Amino acid sequence: MLTACGTSRGASRPSEPPLGFRSPPAFLPGSAAPVDRVVTASAAHPQLAVQGVGVRVALPAGGVLATVTGPHVPPFVAPPPPQVTATFDISLARATGDVPVRLADFTIRDQLGRRFHPGPVAHEPAPPGAVPSGRTVTFQLTAAMPTGEGRLYWSPSGGAPIVSWDFVVEND
Repeated sequence: MLTACGTSRGASRPSEPPLGFRSPPAFLPGSAAPVDRVVTASAAHPQLAVQGVGVRVALPAGGVLATVTGPHVPPFVAPPPPQVTATFDISLARATGDVPVRLADFTIRDQLGRRFHPGPVAHEPAPPGAVPSGRTVTFQLTAAMPTGEGRLYWSPSGGAPIVSWDFVVEND
């Protein structure tokens, strides 16, 4: 007799729950934390974000929605170089008031605590001195860094960072 793979009609199998998301176990605590909201960073309440997440930055003379994506790195080469050029896209949108933009206000620290000062990308427009009220400004910053974890800091008031973004430089 020939048999086929699988089960035959009429065979009884215990019922299985459908694939996909299931309810969490009842013994785990629930969470009432809000999701899908924009947080506000200020000198009194600095914020940490991940790449691609916008943060409303409140400054004494106005504010802006700041978003960082990246780093973008060149394609992998073998053997991997000790450093790669990491490029970050910066978007400062929906400005209220004139928001200052200075290259010196952006710094990077890697996982070993080393500090990097990103600069403008060659042949690309440098960031303006300010984001005018009601406008959006986008620009790129770059730094030669080793692979690994890091954090991009923005200190628009010139003091302590108000907002920072976690990232990973990967060359694979």
